[in-house]
Amino acid sequence: MDFFSPAKLNLFLKLHGKTSRGFHEMTTQYQVIDFGDTLCLERSNEDTLICNLPELSTPQNLVWKSLQIFRDYTQVNDPVAWRLHKRIPIGAGVGGGSSNAATALYALNEHFQTQLSNDELQELGKKIGMDVPLFFSSGSAIGVGCGEEILPYEDYNCEERYVLYFSDQGVLTKDAFSYVHPEDFSHRKDAIALYERDNDLEKSVFRFRKDLEEKKQMLKRMWSPFHAHVGMSGAGATLFVSYPREMETDPSVAKAIHTTIQDSHGLLVNSLRKQSSGWFLNSDNLFTAAR
Repeated sequence: MDFFSPAKLNLFLKLHGKTSRGFHEMTTQYQVIDFGDTLCLERSNEDTLICNLPELSTPQNLVWKSLQIFRDYTQVNDPVAWRLHKRIPIGAGVGGGSSNAATALYALNEHFQTQLSNDELQELGKKIGMDVPLFFSSGSAIGVGCGEEILPYEDYNCEERYVLYFSDQGVLTKDAFSYVHPEDFSHRKDAIALYERDNDLEKSVFRFRKDLEEKKQMLKRMWSPFHAHVGMSGAGATLFVSYPREMETDPSVAKAIHTTIQDSHGLLVNSLRKQSSGWFLNSDNLFTAAR
């Protein structure tokens, strides 16, 4: 059984301080996109995991954590074989590991017909990682607390297009948060502040990744004719551009946009919404870089 394991974007991310446990409190808007990995689950005589990136075929892979949590909860202990084909870069800030973990939970529930509810899967996901519960939402959601509390967001972002810019070097989440200063916190939580679409972690990450700061400024210059938003997803290192889909209704503007994407080596993707009674399905452009 093959399952699509999609990436996500943080369209904005606001830090509000630290909790009593020392974790950073935040508000973020999540959007699942039609770019991602493929996870295959099959019955086996023993537990195995094969990945096209050998460094991820380890006991530390979150797929194994999902399997253990699923077994503890359901008492289903049959051995399984996983095959993971990665396209999402490591340390990209677009939820690759979290998506794989969530997809593994969904796949196990389908494979063994354990009939766990979506709410149950979401609660299990909270035990794995901050972003994991997102993937049991519709695909558009607001994250609060430490990002793991998911609020439905029905204003589906289908009218926006996104262009991704990956980095050859990822960013560790712990490094991004270790460079946060108190002055980085957003003290306002009203709707206007949230929709400014800033990512407060940019201030932290740019302190030790000047290359990403310079890349963002370069992208802002390239995209300025289209008044597009340029931001960073999560803890980085992925930068992204968003612009209204309606801009492409003008053929000359559409051509200019796609020329800019090609010249800047971006990847054009779309927002993705989960099937009402199933999982996320990949779209036709999954394997195709923007041209």
